[in-house]
Amino acid sequence: MTASQKTATSKLSPAKARRERENVERRDAILAAARDLFFEHGIHRTTVDDVAARAEVAKGTVYLYFESKETLLAHLLLEGLDALSESLEAAYAESAPHSAEARLRRLAAAYLDFFQNEREYFRLMMAFDRGQFQEAVTAEVYQQILLRSVRGLRWAVRAIEQGAADGEFNVANAKNSAGMFWAALNGALILISHPLRRELIQQELETLYNGVMELMIKGMKT
Repeated sequence: MTASQKTATSKLSPAKARRERENVERRDAILAAARDLFFEHGIHRTTVDDVAARAEVAKGTVYLYFESKETLLAHLLLEGLDALSESLEAAYAESAPHSAEARLRRLAAAYLDFFQNEREYFRLMMAFDRGQFQEAVTAEVYQQILLRSVRGLRWAVRAIEQGAADGEFNVANAKNSAGMFWAALNGALILISHPLRRELIQQELETLYNGVMELMIKGMKT
């Protein structure tokens, strides 16, 4: 239960507060079951029936809290985006006197760490990009995903803005440059994730990833 949920619950009568608490706990249990199953067996092999069985609730109960399988996936994606955003914020280290280049390197390192240690969330992020999830979830849920995705990218934008202001980088548009920087890093991770493509390029993950990062940083300097 989040802090805001606890605050809202504390304002209710004891009976209503108990029901609200039970609702939150049941929703969390369903989401936890979905997380375990999706990560263990994959998105396509897991059904809502499987989630209901693992959570020990009726299938209809799952639909009371989540409109569809895609909505379950979307909420797990939000978890992953929150975890990534927290890592990027820590890497940016707003109060520290880092140069813009140092901040970009720290952000890139944080993303690589996320890829290596949160593989299932990363795969979910990539699957969400490829699927027709926008049509399968509510506009509100999709907007949450969009806003949290932008929240992660903003740290790269701010680092490049700092670099442009300090004369480190020669860029016309920090937002566009941040998008290209992130696209290049993401592309390297997706490429190295594919067995055949990994065999073709014959490079280790860190070598490819850091090489792409160096090229992008060098490009922003010239």
